[in-house]
Amino acid sequence: MTTTTKTAAAPPAHGQKTAARPQRYGVIAADPPWNVQQVGKLGASEHYDLMTLDQIKGMGDAVQALAEDNAHLYLWVTNATLRVGYDVMEAWGFTPRSPLTWVKPRFTLGNYLRNATEHVLFGTRGKAPVQFKSQPTWVFAPLQEHSVKPDEMYSIIDRVSGRDTKKLELFARRRPPAPNWSVWGNEIESDVTLAPWGYPVPSDFGRQDDVVPESGDGEGEG
Repeated sequence: MTTTTKTAAAPPAHGQKTAARPQRYGVIAADPPWNVQQVGKLGASEHYDLMTLDQIKGMGDAVQALAEDNAHLYLWVTNATLRVGYDVMEAWGFTPRSPLTWVKPRFTLGNYLRNATEHVLFGTRGKAPVQFKSQPTWVFAPLQEHSVKPDEMYSIIDRVSGRDTKKLELFARRRPPAPNWSVWGNEIESDVTLAPWGYPVPSDFGRQDDVVPESGDGEGEG
């Protein structure tokens, strides 16, 4: 899981180049760097920068532009952000359908109860039925390094949403161990850019081929 700093994105002036029409995806998976109960020597703030709820909700326009009209969303939440996760899903243009709980083989940290679970919220946009209707609402999988989600999740997504469906992982820190995935994040060479919506990442600054001439500027015309 990683984060990005939100900056204002000014509209291009006439004659300037504008962002190309983005690839659209039938699956969006996201593991936002929530700042809820994550500050302190044992929190996620020790590993990466965090984002506020408003910053995460503000990604809605970008997510909706990148998602197909009929699409699935898999949104990771912590036990502390389970409630606001539904708000984020709706701000991103998806209808919440069901939580899927990752059951861990041992408990970890917790301020009140010791955490031994993590949840991903499943939502839909438009008409996007599942392709596998026997998936339970839990998965038992081992722990890996900090914030890395189980590889089994990619298999679940393939079964439920279709192996051949184009998929995008937001806040990625590694290439998914499955086909048909694109990635975006601070710690990886991103395949897409969210800079036009005010969410640049380091790989955007070396990107030169993600722009096309604005219609009517005369470039490329005979």
